Amino acid sequence: MKSLLRRLYLLLVQEYRLLFIQERGTFQFQLRLAGWGWLGFLLVLGGLVWLIFAFTPLRYTVPGYPTSRFRYLYATLLERVRLLEQKVSQHLALVEELRKLQGVMRSEPSQGFPLFPTLQSGQYILPTDGRVSRPMEPAKEHWGIDITCAPGDPVLAIAEGTVIFAEYSYQTGYVIAIQHPNGLISIYKHNSRLLRRVGEKVKVGDVITLAGGLGMAASGPHLHVETWLGGIPLDPLKLLSYRE
Repeated sequence: MKSLLRRLYLLLVQEYRLLFIQERGTFQFQLRLAGWGWLGFLLVLGGLVWLIFAFTPLRYTVPGYPTSRFRYLYATLLERVRLLEQKVSQHLALVEELRKLQGVMRSEPSQGFPLFPTLQSGQYILPTDGRVSRPMEPAKEHWGIDITCAPGDPVLAIAEGTVIFAEYSYQTGYVIAIQHPNGLISIYKHNSRLLRRVGEKVKVGDVITLAGGLGMAASGPHLHVETWLGGIPLDPLKLLSYRE
């Protein structure tokens, strides 16, 4: 071990000459450095070469090095994948919401309440002051009516009942559903804030949400109201006390 260290020491302290000679053998000049000097020179030279290839366009000449276009396409692909994952997540949330609403609308009414009540025109109050901007259109899968309103307007329960659904939806904003004693279910969509939770009892005219027109399916500030009975959609205009 000592002999090996001594040899290394001698290699580092011994001087070496680099001669520059012309083709005909004429001596030009020489460079004399100790072993450690030549080692430092090689390290500095190697560092300079690395810097040149690492921070100049020469790096693209290295086989396998990604070009700027490749990196741009790679970043674009990553962004598209992220957006796709976001859309898939949103669609899954929408499917889950529809599944829950479907279960709500097909659920049995509470015990002691008749399943098929006698519904009369105008027996429920209007949930918000405004005009009906779009009627119920089953052919276009528009299962309720749209009522104009301003963001932050209070939304009222059309009758007494129990809150059975209160969540946020990517498509329809904050949604709340109330089951009424006669088995009717009223649903209020595109709200900006929920003021009631599942299980709470409400009376006719109680403020349950604040309007806002939230959700990707909303074209502007309005309240969407649906009424269902036994899984069948009913036209809210035939139940609400509404006049043009």
